[in-house]
Formats: sequence, C-alpha cells, structure tokens
Amino acid sequence: MALWRITNTFFTGLINRLGVRPPPRDGFALIDTIQPVTLVDADISLGAVDTTPLFDVGQFFSAGETAVPGAGTRLATTGAQVAGNYTMVMSISINEAASIRIRRRNAADTADVWAIRVQVGQGSGNPTYRDSWRFTLAANEFVVVENVNAGGAGSVYHAVLILVPS
Repeated sequence: MALWRITNTFFTGLINRLGVRPPPRDGFALIDTIQPVTLVDADISLGAVDTTPLFDVGQFFSAGETAVPGAGTRLATTGAQVAGNYTMVMSISINEAASIRIRRRNAADTADVWAIRVQVGQGSGNPTYRDSWRFTLAANEFVVVENVNAGGAGSVYHAVLILVPS
C-alpha cells in the first residue's frame, strides 16, 4: 500500500468543502487501495445518456419472411457465439395470433438454458413484438426464435435478432 500526494487544487478544494478538518501537516494524500465511498455534493452532477446500441450489419439474424411455417420452425437464430455479454434487439411480426418461443440454447443444441414464450401477431393484442435484452452467453451458446404451433393458411412469420457484444 502506498500514499500519493494530491497536488490538484480541485481535489483539495473538494476535500476542504467536505469538511475534512484540519488538513494534515503534509497535505492530503491518496491511498492506492480502492474503498467504496459515497460522496454527496450539490455542485457536482454526473450526466448519463441513454443511447441506442450501435449495430454492425454482421450481427443481423433472420430466416426472412416464412410463409405457413410448420410447428417449431426456427424463424431466427444467432448461431454459436463466443462467450461474453451481449445486447440483443428483436422484432417479431406475424399476420395471425401465434405463440412464439425465445430460447437460449446450450452449445450442443440439446437443451434450453432459459426460454420465454410470448403471444405475438394480429389478433393477439401485440401485432409486433419488439424488445431488447442484455445477457451473458457461454462459449458456442446461441439464441433462437421459434413458432410453437404450425402457421395457418396464408400466414407469414418474420423474426429478426440483432446481437451486439457489450
């Protein structure tokens, strides 16, 4: 552990404003060990900006528009991904009410790590499902979108996954 002398007037002014009295004989110093601290000061604000992730065209996944899909058709799959954290934006549109599964699959594609089912399509009260998620994938895991039941006559299903390492 080492101490480092503070020479920046902003920090010394801040420490004085926080009421650290009296100043030590040798001035203030920083320690090289991180300790959690909360500072509350009305004159300092930290701005946060909510932005849409920037997507690379290479991470756009879709099987395209699928007419009258059979039960369990994969409408979109990210394919095997490297281990890491991801942001995913999805859009699913269907011209009839349908039940859709969004599943994170293990590397061998033999089991779900997690799965969610949503009702999508005209007549379901949710004609287009759009959402964004953040999650972690293990090596070679992937995300798929599948319809649960076979599509009806004249039906068209379309799902898009946009995946970005984050």
